[in-house]
Amino acid sequence: MSGNGAAPLGDTEYAELVNHLQATVAASVPPGASVLVVSKGDAALLAMPGLNAAHFPQDEAGQYAGHHPLDSAAATAELERLRRHGAEYLVIPITARWWLDFYGDFAGHLANHGEVVADVPDVCLIYGLGQLGEDAAGVPAITKPIASVDQMRDYLERLISTDSSVVLLDATEGAVTALAPLRVLRLAPEELGAEGGEDLLAALRHRAEAGADFLVVPRSADDWLDSQTGVATELETACRKIADQRHLCRVFELGGLREGG
Repeated sequence: MSGNGAAPLGDTEYAELVNHLQATVAASVPPGASVLVVSKGDAALLAMPGLNAAHFPQDEAGQYAGHHPLDSAAATAELERLRRHGAEYLVIPITARWWLDFYGDFAGHLANHGEVVADVPDVCLIYGLGQLGEDAAGVPAITKPIASVDQMRDYLERLISTDSSVVLLDATEGAVTALAPLRVLRLAPEELGAEGGEDLLAALRHRAEAGADFLVVPRSADDWLDSQTGVATELETACRKIADQRHLCRVFELGGLREGG
């Protein structure tokens, strides 16, 4: 089934999901990390070069357990067992998002003790497990440096079509060139007027009317955007957020800013 309970994904749709999931994980966790994937036994979901990816749940030999957990207690116990053995992240594909409803206490355990490092609608949710478990007190959280422009380019190429027009909220001139072959228009915060956030929305409306499809907000621009009172909220109201990658960027569709959009 798809993540929203609709009809099962076709072969092409599922292959695209796997591709996007792999790109999201690669951009979200450090090289060499130990990653669990709610996979239902699909080895394709574990094909992540440079990472130690494994099925969740799994048997004592590390193979797919062959069934879903009986209940939240079983799912939580399994996660804690694997965390103690070195698991650092849990990936929940959109096709398994129903777990968070069905295993309510397990979802609560993740929400209360885990850390969301990526939440990409229609692709996957990734939790850092560094703070899970009663014995995690005093253990440093798993961290990752801000990703490079090259990593952001690779991520965006898998997320959106290279034919799309992208507005990049960034003060670095070299970022436009580095993101090729994506068609990028740079919008630097310092180019906006005294009204800041209001000018940003006006500029985005103008670019959307001219055909721009997406806004990319790198994590380096978060502080500026968050300092503009109410703008981030208005942006998320007017534009559908299609990706929120903790170490990389946020991506919004701009169609909602067009007249009649």
